[in-house]
Amino acid sequence: MIRFANTYASVLWLGIPVLILLFFMADSLRRRALERIGDSRFIRRTILMFEPARRRWKRLFLLLGYSFFVLAAMRPQVGTKLEKVKREGIDIVFALDVSKSMLAEDLRPNRLANAKNEIRAFLEHQTDDRVALVVFAGGAYLMCPLTIDYGAFLMFLESADPSVVSSPGTDLARALEVSATAFVDSAPRYKAVILITDGEQNAPGDPVEVAKKLAQQGIRVFTIGIGTPGGAPIPIRDESGNIIGYQKDETGAIVTSKLDEALLTQIAEVTGGKYFPARRGGSEISGILDEIDKMGKKEYEEVVFSQYDDRFYYPLTLAIIFLWLYWVFPERKSRLPQS
Repeated sequence: MIRFANTYASVLWLGIPVLILLFFMADSLRRRALERIGDSRFIRRTILMFEPARRRWKRLFLLLGYSFFVLAAMRPQVGTKLEKVKREGIDIVFALDVSKSMLAEDLRPNRLANAKNEIRAFLEHQTDDRVALVVFAGGAYLMCPLTIDYGAFLMFLESADPSVVSSPGTDLARALEVSATAFVDSAPRYKAVILITDGEQNAPGDPVEVAKKLAQQGIRVFTIGIGTPGGAPIPIRDESGNIIGYQKDETGAIVTSKLDEALLTQIAEVTGGKYFPARRGGSEISGILDEIDKMGKKEYEEVVFSQYDDRFYYPLTLAIIFLWLYWVFPERKSRLPQS
């Protein structure tokens, strides 16, 4: 297993587009300077002995050298020692709504950001439960299987947004079905699904009927309602993040996305779970933790990497090689010896 010990260095990847921009700017300035003297193409090829392909190679070496330098700065580490550890906890699947309605801003900055905060707050209080992540909109899929590696789980959580599920809409029934498949233990105990959504079901399936099937499997569903009953419009943003309009229906009216607390309460209650409305400060998390503690704990074995060794010197070596090639590779053709 590979991990990066210094993820903060990933900001250095922004240097790649900066370098490319500088290449274009340098070409433009050089071309203008030569045009003031005469035919720039003639001067470059006959007097300066310039070879465009060689410059492209040099730039490629520079970009590769920089890229491997960034990888080295991020300190890649490889797990070298596996260890079995015994833990006590339960299996929890977070089913996260990433439909476009979760971009509504009745909870600042938006519903999806608040939903992610709920999950982070939960993990801050738990250490031994195995967790999984299901993301859903009009479809659903398992994004992170059950794990005790909360760092890896949070990496998947950060990348969850409306773009990861192509099917539009919100299908709570499908979300519950996929969540049920995430459990690897057939024992009908110690299993919980935490469904985090605004509850706007607009797909053919019946989430309450699916919830009843989960209850028969010993799975309890806790629901967290994200949003407000009064609702809010769904913003449409440009590439810069500026709001350029709001989502409209077939008649041209602005769509108002509302929290459906009644449905979420019904889903939770048929499984023996509870519904919690999201509130600022995360007070609902303590309520869910109390309910989960009542479910008891099971003992299980987990194989984990207990030792990681640095491997930064591999990309660092490649960075040095490519930067050396950039330094020594000629940009101009060699002049032929005069007779």
